[in-house]
Amino acid sequence: MSLGPDLGARTSHSFSSLGALPPRDSSALARSVRDRLRLAIVLEEIPAGVRLNQVQVAEQLGVSRMPVRVAAADLVGEGLLEPLPTGGVAVRALSRYDVEAAYKVREALEAQAVREVALAESRDLSGIMAVLDRHAELGGRNDTAMLLELDRDFHGAILDATDNPYFNRAMVAIWSVVERAMAGMLRTVPDLFDTAWKQHRQIAEALSAGDADLAERLAREHLRDALTGYLDANSDS
Repeated sequence: MSLGPDLGARTSHSFSSLGALPPRDSSALARSVRDRLRLAIVLEEIPAGVRLNQVQVAEQLGVSRMPVRVAAADLVGEGLLEPLPTGGVAVRALSRYDVEAAYKVREALEAQAVREVALAESRDLSGIMAVLDRHAELGGRNDTAMLLELDRDFHGAILDATDNPYFNRAMVAIWSVVERAMAGMLRTVPDLFDTAWKQHRQIAEALSAGDADLAERLAREHLRDALTGYLDANSDS
């Protein structure tokens, strides 16, 4: 049975997310390797089914194999990589069920989060507004990695504004699925992020006005639009 292409066989391909890392302590280095690998998987620089060649990754990043092993184990835990029967790990395919299930949880979390922020007696929306300002400064650049970062930071700022750390902890469990779906849509759906960002601003305005019902409705519509867009673009998967 084929286990998909081996990353080691793709030596002529340069993965832009896997440039050499600066020297760091061992734990920070493993986190940096994990973050680089995660981004490469999300951007499909390492496609689903590819067996991860840890030796090649270590060489590309300029590190030993140990932080790569640690990073790979973390990404197995996140559901981005999966163990192979013959040993090693490969990039796990993203299924329709994965995305639908993750978005169901995400909608429940974010709907409650925006209500709590809107109803709070003292609302600190500075983090949310700062992300909106960063998007305005982007100047229409079509940089998928940057757009993903802005999207993550906007939704993360809403969760942070609840002052309830368990929102973030719960979101971490599904974020790898959410981000892979978003990256796929950014590559295939024209003007997706401009539409999403208008919705972000509307949500922020509802939060600023303290309108919990409107904020919840807008958040649910925003996430359902995203899910529908993904499912329509991947109707054959």
